Amino acid sequence: MSDTFKKSSRLIGSLSRRNFLRTTGIVAGAATLGAPFVHNARAAEKFIWYSGSSARSVAAWAETFQKQSGIPTEHFRSGGVKLAQKFEAEVKANQVRCSALDSSLPGIMMNWVDRGLIQKYDSPQAKNFPADVRDPGYWAPIKALVLTMTYNADLIKPEDAPKKWEDLLDPKWKGKMVMPDAFYSGAALHWYGAMRKAYGKSFMEKLSKQDVLIRRGSGATAKAVTSGERPLSAMLLMYRVFADIKKGANLRVSIPEVGTPVSYMVIGVPKAAPNPDAGKKFIDFALSKPAQTFWQNKYFTPSLREDAEPLTRERGRRPLSEIKRIYSSPDDMRGFFKEQKVLMDEWNRLFK
Repeated sequence: MSDTFKKSSRLIGSLSRRNFLRTTGIVAGAATLGAPFVHNARAAEKFIWYSGSSARSVAAWAETFQKQSGIPTEHFRSGGVKLAQKFEAEVKANQVRCSALDSSLPGIMMNWVDRGLIQKYDSPQAKNFPADVRDPGYWAPIKALVLTMTYNADLIKPEDAPKKWEDLLDPKWKGKMVMPDAFYSGAALHWYGAMRKAYGKSFMEKLSKQDVLIRRGSGATAKAVTSGERPLSAMLLMYRVFADIKKGANLRVSIPEVGTPVSYMVIGVPKAAPNPDAGKKFIDFALSKPAQTFWQNKYFTPSLREDAEPLTRERGRRPLSEIKRIYSSPDDMRGFFKEQKVLMDEWNRLFK
């Protein structure tokens, strides 16, 4: 285990086993995904997937995969930082339980590849994704994690909303902003690293003086914006915003012309996976066009497949191809992983 990860792992509490979720009940999307995979009656051994995606979307994919493949499927979900800590603990104990693992921290996935913790598998579906957002033979992205400014349109008019990142430092927003916690959310940690590199540590120091409320994850952050407790989020996962819009929330996003940090939820098969064949089948499923289309349409998670339908223009959103990505290449993410301890210590000092 690398010294960097050892140090950062101490910052995160371990997860209890009771949070491990058995796949339940969400079957509505199964028929949407087309013809089922060939059922393998001999695949009696269960398949376990660890994911950092939203609870409902994870449950839907797991249920659909089980229905199509005939493989008993379980899943565990948590924020990207804590998910990585859990996997590292299992590696250390030589008790890896999952056969597929995704992460909102591509830099950590790269580190696991370097350390031989991810086995080689080049899904035939991976060729449909841009080469600069995957590691051929090891991992590929199941979705883009676009981080945007978000505001309550009942309380802030579009013409008054921040348009540039520097607008967040305006005194009028003091005490009115909320953000997810980078100690819990891998995407939030990437946002902090990318924005710090683009605008400097001084930008973050000034932002911290704006009395920003910190909530654990994107769900709690979106709730604070929707309720009006804090009408503006300095950064929030765009798919989460549109999930709440679908429920009736009057939210809008603001994406600066200079761009925004974009992370990727990347997936691979652990070297010590107890059921690697099922893990590979699941990755083929997850990267397939039907599964990607289903997740994008139902859960608003942008797909990076080159043949995916572009996102619609609404409530400040625009197609992924038109959004510039601030320090969001795999090389950038590898660099942020190496700086993880520094970034997390700074975040803790400034915002908690």
